[in-house]
Amino acid sequence: MDRERIFEKAKELGELIAHSQVKARADEANRALSADETAVDLISSYNDKREEKMAALEGRQPSAEEAREINEYLQQEFNKIAENPVIREYIEANQTLDQVLSQMDQIIRNAISGSGGCSGSCASCSGCH
Repeated sequence: MDRERIFEKAKELGELIAHSQVKARADEANRALSADETAVDLISSYNDKREEKMAALEGRQPSAEEAREINEYLQQEFNKIAENPVIREYIEANQTLDQVLSQMDQIIRNAISGSGGCSGSCASCSGCH
């Protein structure tokens, strides 16, 4: 198979994904997030807090304890904004799309290397690895 045919198949796969329900859900979640002033404000506030914590560390290496505390603080703040239904849907929809893309990448890599253990049917699968 020549390169042109490979690129043609890659484009075809990209178009299938672009027109999939998974992509449509992610696109709708992106639109909903952009249109929701509360969600946008929550994200902006979270980003400000994150930048403030990072600025406090500028020019120095934090101790392991300080790094853990900052990480915990930011995770708690993220969990708070993720309670917003619009933000939660955005996160879930985009994670699902990312998982599909990652699975496609793994399937392609396994097919190239000849390994894989994929029967081609997801019914018998415990998930792509």
